[in-house]
Amino acid sequence: MKTIKSSSPGLKTTTIILCSLLAAGCGYQQYQAHPLAAEQGQVSFRVHDIQDSGFLAYLQESGYDHVPAQWDWQELLFCTLYFHPDLDVARAQLSRATAAITTAQQRPNPGISTGAGHRNEPGATEVYSLGFNIPIETAGKRQARIDMASQLSESARLNIAQTAWNLRHRLLSSWIEFSAAHQALSMLEQESALREKIVSMLTERLQAGMISSVELSNARLQWQKVQQSLVEERGKMDELKAQLASNAGLPLDKFDQLKLKLASADQLFVAQHNVELANPLNPAAQDAALLNRLDIRAGLASYAASEARLRLEIARQYPDISLEPAYNYEEGFHIWSLGISSLLSVLHRNQGQIAEAKALRETEAAQFEALQARVIAAMDSARSRYHSALQALEQARLLHEAQLSQAQQVNLRFEHGFADRLELVTHQLEGVLAKQRLLAAEYQVQRAAAALEDSMQLPLENLTPLPAVPRQSPSRQTLQEATP
Repeated sequence: MKTIKSSSPGLKTTTIILCSLLAAGCGYQQYQAHPLAAEQGQVSFRVHDIQDSGFLAYLQESGYDHVPAQWDWQELLFCTLYFHPDLDVARAQLSRATAAITTAQQRPNPGISTGAGHRNEPGATEVYSLGFNIPIETAGKRQARIDMASQLSESARLNIAQTAWNLRHRLLSSWIEFSAAHQALSMLEQESALREKIVSMLTERLQAGMISSVELSNARLQWQKVQQSLVEERGKMDELKAQLASNAGLPLDKFDQLKLKLASADQLFVAQHNVELANPLNPAAQDAALLNRLDIRAGLASYAASEARLRLEIARQYPDISLEPAYNYEEGFHIWSLGISSLLSVLHRNQGQIAEAKALRETEAAQFEALQARVIAAMDSARSRYHSALQALEQARLLHEAQLSQAQQVNLRFEHGFADRLELVTHQLEGVLAKQRLLAAEYQVQRAAAALEDSMQLPLENLTPLPAVPRQSPSRQTLQEATP
């Protein structure tokens, strides 16, 4: 056989058929390059601003008519859910998983073959052929692929919610640490001022010969230690502010423009009593949280995907078939034929892939049980820590109240001339130290409460759900409500 010349009418017919088929397949996508440079991500992060029109629309959809004048961690959470790049990664992973469903739904394309030629003999007629190949999947392979891709997509969807929760926990933890450092700095300043007064009064008494130099040296040493702690605490504040800005998804220069709503010490006590301490730990709520944790649900989706994969590999034991209708024209005869082809399961019946799929399913099951055990252990540990923190807080409160009572008695004695100023300032210092211990206990309760929330993935107050996570990237202004 050899190819006929281009002037042959048979070749022209074949060319027309091929052109018609190519025309039917128009609408192909074109490749567009999107190079990535390190400077792009840096610039993108630095332009995060609460005055961004998309963010303002997001706030409005969330119930805010204007930008908050003061920001606490719950307002900053909106910044986190809108600007933080970790959510962009989770959204991209969901897009990839969703595209995998489209791939799983695709049916195999049919094939076509044409040919033209003539025998190398005098007076031989031309020969034309046209054949098709129509593949047919058997044993439900396509549905198994769709089920596997759908479960993986569900796992990726849950990963967005898991990422949002993790960002919430990180933001709350950094807010607690920043607030604790702010309160500690304020109390250290009060302590330093009182110790300075004590050193000044002891210096006067030493000059008058009323005390020894050892007593003054001890007081001066304590004052110097407090001053050193002040320097360290101020440096710690800058570090904690940068961490808080990062968890809010904002550059530090933009974050510095926000007015934070940090509670004073007296306001803190009331807020903690009403929000954190007044909420009972409901075992039923904890059980519900255990069953509805995002990682638990994602683990179930992963196990279902492994089940679908095993079903797919078992279905692949049965070979697909191909229908092969063909038309041939030779020596004036029109010849129609229909062929059927398939692979023969002679050398193997997909045993290796089935064994791998079974092992994957067993692995997913074991990982799920291990995850549940870790979650239960974490919840028990967080519950015990929270209970211990509450007991320590109650003890610190009793000591603080006793110190306040003593301070009132000293004030009365001082007013009636039965106590000197050094005794009064000393008791004021003891009151500040007692308040520092109470503040430390308060923040330990907050840390324990945050850990307990994270173990259950459920806010203790359970009053309002998380704000909606915008599906679109921050560069787009059109927002859609999407909390997975």
